Amino acid sequence: MGAEAAVFFDPALARDFAFRRKRGAHLFSKHRYLAAQIAATLEDGLWLETAAAANDAARQLEAGLLATGKAEILFPREANILFARWPRSLHRRLKAAGAQYYMDGALDGGGPDDLLAARLVCDWSADPAATDGFLALF
Repeated sequence: MGAEAAVFFDPALARDFAFRRKRGAHLFSKHRYLAAQIAATLEDGLWLETAAAANDAARQLEAGLLATGKAEILFPREANILFARWPRSLHRRLKAAGAQYYMDGALDGGGPDDLLAARLVCDWSADPAATDGFLALF
């Protein structure tokens, strides 16, 4: 997908949006191709299905992290993104196994028990088996 959508629930906030897009050079010469992607996503509630799948994946991940007893959830999960922290030694193990996520801090230096935060994002195509594999590394 090469398109994004901005949704404004307050029309007053959208008033200058087109101007800001132009000023930021966010204009495409063939925008109908991008519009076709957005139209297909909105058709028949596909966007709701994919959002629900991503949220379910995050719910599974959150439950699994809590069940390990080694991770702390930093903020309530509201959608498909989790913020959690766990010891540096676990980050090292996860990264060595190929896990990809944003981590606040460095793997090198510091003590193995130092808690480092992570941002974990689940998408609509998240495989429950892959999530279980990630959690098994804890």
